[in-house]
Amino acid sequence: MHIIIAILGALAAAFWAFTHFVNAAGAGRDTVRDVTGVIRRGKWNRRVDQRLIENLSDPREAAAVLLYQMAAYDGAVTDRQMAGIVDGMRETFEADEETAQGLYAFGRMAVGQINDAGNSVRKILRPVLEVCTDEEKKQFVDLLERTAEIEGSPADVQRRLIAEARRVLLAE
Repeated sequence: MHIIIAILGALAAAFWAFTHFVNAAGAGRDTVRDVTGVIRRGKWNRRVDQRLIENLSDPREAAAVLLYQMAAYDGAVTDRQMAGIVDGMRETFEADEETAQGLYAFGRMAVGQINDAGNSVRKILRPVLEVCTDEEKKQFVDLLERTAEIEGSPADVQRRLIAEARRVLLAE
């Protein structure tokens, strides 16, 4: 009888140890997956940030990023600001409503991922510098000024963004 109890006790202890090691291995595997996911996500975020700023090829997308940033400096972008940006893009870029809305959405998404587009004006405006004429560059700076004035007189940070865009686009 004592031998049967000892064997059952040994089997229970072995089962407990086996279960404990399997759970520990599963937790270790989950930790490795989490670390791998963090590394993969970090690499992806760097590619996305790089792609948004450094690989812009459409000057309209570059303009949309700065226009949205201009409006976002006031706080949450209002419906008036959104309508003003979309209307300005339709007029300046001769875009239809759907294209202007798409550019606005792209600008909103890009600013959300790069935080402050004002820190990367030269990189963002590279396609504008490469493709646009001097007159188109002036029209874009005017559009920035109009966007800054939608909700009142421009704030200092908006004036700095306009001045930097003017310096990058018109001084070269």
